[in-house]
Amino acid sequence: MEHLLVTEAVGKRERFLTTGCSNLDAILKGGIPCRGVTQFYGAAGTGKTQLALQLCLTVQSPVSAGGLEAGAIYICTEATFPSRRLQQLIENSEIAKTHSVSGDVIFVDHTSTIDELEYCLHHKVPALMNAHKIGLLIVDSIAAPYRVEDWEDPSRGKSLRKVGRQLHELCKNSDLCVICLNQVSAVIDRNIISDDVDEQPALGLTWSSMITSSIRFYRRVSTRYACIMLASHLPRIIFNFEVSGSGVRVIK
Repeated sequence: MEHLLVTEAVGKRERFLTTGCSNLDAILKGGIPCRGVTQFYGAAGTGKTQLALQLCLTVQSPVSAGGLEAGAIYICTEATFPSRRLQQLIENSEIAKTHSVSGDVIFVDHTSTIDELEYCLHHKVPALMNAHKIGLLIVDSIAAPYRVEDWEDPSRGKSLRKVGRQLHELCKNSDLCVICLNQVSAVIDRNIISDDVDEQPALGLTWSSMITSSIRFYRRVSTRYACIMLASHLPRIIFNFEVSGSGVRVIK
């Protein structure tokens, strides 16, 4: 069955990209929405990149299996692309065993500055989308180019809004899933968010106003958790998951 949600109120069909884990798709009511900008945020080592890489494979799978039969663009802003981990997934994941997926249609670009990121999103990404069928765009991470800039510089906020508008423009026809990985900063006043949350997404209100959906990733000792913090069709849900050689899997 094609992963489409009929929204009767507006007469539109909403498309979702499968995560490759049926239990996670069930929690998310279909998968990652191909509408607006989805944010994965959390400290290093919490599983954000692992799920992002898994989506680079699921997007290649048939529409009947929840995929988009398309390629992916992966923009790295703070580290080299984790090609070894991707190859491990290609060799061991059920997605790769079931469907014909590879790294050939995953296009990687490295940017380190705000200007490079803006140029990539306004020129390189549209050019790739014209030349290839692209169903997934990942920015890992959105915060890195901005954290090296002067926080008092007004051009920083202007650039964030420009980048956010371009991301929404790229996915306006609901045929592109856009995911931005984000870093975290400490919560000064817990009452602003929740008494049990000690971190918040980086980049502040300017960036948060650009986000459509948001999932927090965190760890407690050796257990990984994720919490749906923002989604128009979902309540706040906490679930735990594991990362293995074959991918990300929710633990029920």
